[in-house]
Amino acid sequence: MHLKSILSLLALTLPAAASAAPTTALTPAFARGATFGTMFSRATDVRVPGFDEAVRRVSGTAVYAVTDVATARPRLRIDFRYDGRPEGSGIVELRDAGATNCFNGACTPNTDASGLTYNPRLWGKPPPALRVGQRWTVDIADPWELGPAGRQTVTVTAYDPLSRTVTLQREGSGDGSWLGQPATLALSRDGKVETVNYRPGRTRWYGVTTFRDGIVLSDELMSERPVTVSLPDGRQIDGTERQYILLDATPMRRRVAAAAP
Repeated sequence: MHLKSILSLLALTLPAAASAAPTTALTPAFARGATFGTMFSRATDVRVPGFDEAVRRVSGTAVYAVTDVATARPRLRIDFRYDGRPEGSGIVELRDAGATNCFNGACTPNTDASGLTYNPRLWGKPPPALRVGQRWTVDIADPWELGPAGRQTVTVTAYDPLSRTVTLQREGSGDGSWLGQPATLALSRDGKVETVNYRPGRTRWYGVTTFRDGIVLSDELMSERPVTVSLPDGRQIDGTERQYILLDATPMRRRVAAAAP
């Protein structure tokens, strides 16, 4: 699957010979009272011969309002809505440059596949100066939302110094379970739902993300892996699973970004 970034929508994109980017290009820049919005979706697809294709989709929106611009621990109020579910809200605090996420005082490692800001837990620590074509390797130590522990290569594919916009490509692989992965699957055939055990194979993921001052403008990520399903009668059937996440800035968010100096 060919992934395209919305960087093509930005008029000031420079050629690969552009000068080095300042570190602030991937460092979140917040101002008290600034508002950011995102819209997102996640899809899961499992195909096992003899069963109906299992598809699940989740989507929603979120609006962030900056309430505290402390350098080490910026705080934002979030109002979010997952489609088909009640609305929610709370206070988000970003620690460890975004590697730790706190919601209403409860802090956990930031294992989200996508989000509002650059996440060094998944992207690694970037070099002091970024150039188109530059690469670095990230060892992801623990399972995360769309993958297991594994190794990832990050490549700088575009950089615009005037708008402080950077596009990164990520591609990686690893073995084992994803964060929160259940031990069973509910699959349907002949109008009946069956619960089966399944074992995942090696995961491969790839995607493209565009940042402006460390804030995500667009994010596209696909993870794919083989799976083996164990039936109650002892038979095993090989299948495939893929999941992808899309996140984009809302029109309101883009107007705020365009107005920044």
